Amino acid sequence: MKLYRLTITAALGFSIIGVANVSNAAPIIYDFTGPTAGTNVDLGQSHVYTASGGPNITATAGIYSGSPPAGNGDTFSTFSSVHLVGNNRGTDEQGVGVCGSSSGDCSDSSSGPPSQRHQLQNNGEIDYSGKEVIRLDISSLFSSFGSFQINADSATDGELLGIFSSNSATSLGTKLADITGAQNNVGITPTGNYLYFVSDANHSTGDVLLHSLTVTPNAVPEPASLALLGTGLLGFGLTRRRRNAA
Repeated sequence: MKLYRLTITAALGFSIIGVANVSNAAPIIYDFTGPTAGTNVDLGQSHVYTASGGPNITATAGIYSGSPPAGNGDTFSTFSSVHLVGNNRGTDEQGVGVCGSSSGDCSDSSSGPPSQRHQLQNNGEIDYSGKEVIRLDISSLFSSFGSFQINADSATDGELLGIFSSNSATSLGTKLADITGAQNNVGITPTGNYLYFVSDANHSTGDVLLHSLTVTPNAVPEPASLALLGTGLLGFGLTRRRRNAA
């Protein structure tokens, strides 16, 4: 009887230890660099981004209410003339920005393909004075991913990417952080299903880019660990039953 109890206790102990032996998947990177090297590309008002091993996420362009810099709770609005721009102009200007405004669009009077137009080349970042915003829908990431890291990019040192989070599709919510292009990946903790990105410092033209989002899947117990835990719990239950019967 003592040997039986010892065996069950050992199984339960090893099963608990085994639960700590979890499967850690590799980080998943959403890269917002534009699709065409050397130019900016008009991506439309919204654009779906994919990453190997992760769900699709959608970015949307818009502007916020109030005066810059953006504040907690400012309203986010979309306009047909405000579009996302995929930047891919070199090592210092990589990511997604915004072009147009509530009264303009992403083109001008110049001829040629959209990637060569004046507006796209010069206003293809998230502009401070234009109160431009990129909204990122991360609702598909919330339940299965626990680590969020943001990377910003800019051609000018000192420009800030302000990050807000909310459960609302029309409000910036609460500010999480300011990051620069020199900080590499910066960890954040979203408070809702949406992330909002703005230019948060009027440094020169005050333009900045959202370069990437890196997420790490939550740890999942390995099947062998779960089976071991089940064996230990079953044995513990049998031991309790025998003791009660005695």
